[in-house]
Amino acid sequence: MVNIRMVVNIVSMVVRMDRQGRIVIPVNIRKNIKSNIFLLEVINDEIHLKPIKTTQLTSLVDKIEVDVDDFTDTHKLRKALVK
Repeated sequence: MVNIRMVVNIVSMVVRMDRQGRIVIPVNIRKNIKSNIFLLEVINDEIHLKPIKTTQLTSLVDKIEVDVDDFTDTHKLRKALVK
């Protein structure tokens, strides 16, 4: 016998959109979401916001080696990184 337990946390509330189209997400929800970047989808006249988890670039790349002596010259640095 397999026992599967699923917990779903649903919060519903009425919020108002201002003239500029802004909707304020209450602080208790913002603290639980822990993201400030969202995917906005409109599905059948409904607005869905899905938080996007950000990734630190250092977790994807260990190191980068470039052959540039002067890092203050951004043009040379950019050219070296594109190679």
